[in-house]
Amino acid sequence: MIAALEWSTGSMVPAGFAAVCAEVGAREAPTVVECGSGFSTLELARLVSERGGRLVSLEHDELWAGRVREHLAAAGLAGTAEVVLAPLEPGPGLPWYAAHALASVPDAIDVLLVDGPPAFEPGTGLSRYPALPVLLPRLTDGAVVVLDDLDRPGEQQVLEAWTRECGFRFEIRPAERIAVGHRT
Repeated sequence: MIAALEWSTGSMVPAGFAAVCAEVGAREAPTVVECGSGFSTLELARLVSERGGRLVSLEHDELWAGRVREHLAAAGLAGTAEVVLAPLEPGPGLPWYAAHALASVPDAIDVLLVDGPPAFEPGTGLSRYPALPVLLPRLTDGAVVVLDDLDRPGEQQVLEAWTRECGFRFEIRPAERIAVGHRT
């Protein structure tokens, strides 16, 4: 028996996760990419499966990736959702997911959920910044981008940079601890 995946202090708050589910549920056959994996991966995989879509989660931690894969397989969702091991590697600026892992990311992303890599340790506050610049060419015209943990200063700086540099307009939802963005 595998240990349950549960909400933790590192998980999205329920209201934020509900907002992501609403975005996914509003699309037919959505392609969802999630930076970071966990309880949300399993629940999003269920929703994506019902909608006839696909979920790819990038995960830097090998043991955690294996645990999430086990849960997906046990739930019969391994055909719908994939957890890609993407170790963090140095890049121009901040460490981010390994370039070789990005080959598994679909070319047409409808929903991008940025909840990784970890950004709570000192010096890692901007670690999520590369997500939008790197994946921007893969976003569909109607794509939505969700940034979690917006109550932290690093994510607020990331959001400001994305707004300035990437052509997205974000709605800040403090109670949900997220920002939801669309192309301008």
